[in-house]
Amino acid sequence: MREVAVAWRNGLGALLAGLIGFGLIRGRSDVGQLAPGWSVTAGVLLVAALSVGAAGAFCLLRAAHGRPSARRLSESDATGRPLEVEDHDEALASARFLRTGIVLTCLCTALLVTAVGVTWYAPPKDPPGLMIRQGTATLCGEVVSARRGTVVVKVDGVAMTVDLSRAEAVTPVVSCPAASPGTG
Repeated sequence: MREVAVAWRNGLGALLAGLIGFGLIRGRSDVGQLAPGWSVTAGVLLVAALSVGAAGAFCLLRAAHGRPSARRLSESDATGRPLEVEDHDEALASARFLRTGIVLTCLCTALLVTAVGVTWYAPPKDPPGLMIRQGTATLCGEVVSARRGTVVVKVDGVAMTVDLSRAEAVTPVVSCPAASPGTG
């Protein structure tokens, strides 16, 4: 049983090492680049993967190496049970820990793959914008370029050049508010 557990531990460890290497190389390096809700999702998935992976590793180590305690070598233990029965019980416990470790390690793998997928496919955070008020009109969008006295702002996918000398207010914003009547 111990040999089987060691083989599973080594195989699953290699699988996880490969996935972690793949995720570190291929995933976005900064979850702060993701839209706010998605960055939290990626973080929760990574914490869950770490927790489940640690529990899986503990189970696999327990299955491979047994209980982390010593026992007296005598014909029977303090309860009068023969050593053969104790050995059989320990083999059954190791098999249970092995199965649990395999399931947890597979769950950890799924969580890691999902977290990396979120970093790949989640929408990016909106770029910062500029809100410009001119009379009754308010424009808000991503700054494309700026020159002396003018700025080009992308509003709803359309680049607009704005003369800043006519602006009553220019405010940097983290993201533009949703369009409403009389704006944009």
